[in-house]
Amino acid sequence: RLAGHLEMVASNIKVFIRIRPCARPAAGFSLELEKGQLNFEVDKSSPDGQVNNSKTNHKFNFDGILPMQTTQQQVFDAVARPVIDDVLQGINGTIFAYGQTGSGKTFTITGGAERYEDRGLIPRTISYLFEAFKSNPGTKFSLYISYLEIYNNDGYDLLSREDTATKLEDLPKVMLREDEEGNIKLRNLSVNMAQKEEDALNLLFLGDTNRVVAETPMNDASTR
Repeated sequence: RLAGHLEMVASNIKVFIRIRPCARPAAGFSLELEKGQLNFEVDKSSPDGQVNNSKTNHKFNFDGILPMQTTQQQVFDAVARPVIDDVLQGINGTIFAYGQTGSGKTFTITGGAERYEDRGLIPRTISYLFEAFKSNPGTKFSLYISYLEIYNNDGYDLLSREDTATKLEDLPKVMLREDEEGNIKLRNLSVNMAQKEEDALNLLFLGDTNRVVAETPMNDASTR
């Protein structure tokens, strides 16, 4: 069912919303999966007999809705797989998670640490890519990985191997530059080749480790 109505069209921008599981959904909340629509009914408050003409019904449309029971694999199949397939055909692709703190961005992108099936989009993408490489022996593929954090308008390389970093500012600072042809370059951002899946996962682990070590009170783990 999910695969049918969440199928993405290659090369187009798509917006999906994932509903975080909760014991008691908010009153007035409903969704229509086939239409990709979220509905909110808000009670109209009229204190002291005042006239209240505020809107009570709010509707939001998306290319796809991932309801509470959606698994990590279903998220990958609906959102990430079409983008990766395009990338394997030479088309640039981006997956961007947006939401307030605690909404589940890190779980969706990186995954949970307790169960293998809780792997997020990044580790699943790594596995998918290397399986695709193996199934196309006649084509040469190269996979390079960078891990950038932006905090207070400054960029930092999370794949630094310096053991002395105790705070974010100790990591190499990445600077945005424009070359003579107008192309944007990220100076001081390391680019690391991953020859096998284990190499890529080790780089992800290194980046996550540097992210945790360099955390500050105002810099929680989800704001990357």
